[in-house]
Amino acid sequence: MRYYEMLFIVHPNYEQDQLDAIVNAVKKEITAKNGKILKVDNWGKRKLAYLINKQRYGSYVLMYFEADPASIKELYEWMEIQSQILHQLVIRLENEPDLSQESENPDAAYIRPDQPYEEKRHEGSGDKKNFAAEENEEESEETEVEA
Repeated sequence: MRYYEMLFIVHPNYEQDQLDAIVNAVKKEITAKNGKILKVDNWGKRKLAYLINKQRYGSYVLMYFEADPASIKELYEWMEIQSQILHQLVIRLENEPDLSQESENPDAAYIRPDQPYEEKRHEGSGDKKNFAAEENEEESEETEVEA
């Protein structure tokens, strides 16, 4: 048994209960092949980088699971014929994944429930200014050394 990470994109027209049914179908398919689901993380609806099946948006789901390497090809083929799944990517992990309760959604890193929206927006821009100031300090130090 090996560890895998799978990111799949579901058709954007499905509501939450339909999306849950699709995720449960994927879970059932993995467990039917003697796999074990470790974590499921719903990232929500996002804009796609390019059109897939004439769709501009899709609902992203990240899933960690443990399975036999021989069953991955069958799982991939099963997912290819599912019309509600626009695209999928399965990655074999070398080590056991760190399964914290936090979301691995890249946008979730900027969202803290105890912080109002306005502060979040200004906080990010301040970080960029600080980074630019640090670069300027490093450049001035280099010019002093050269002189």
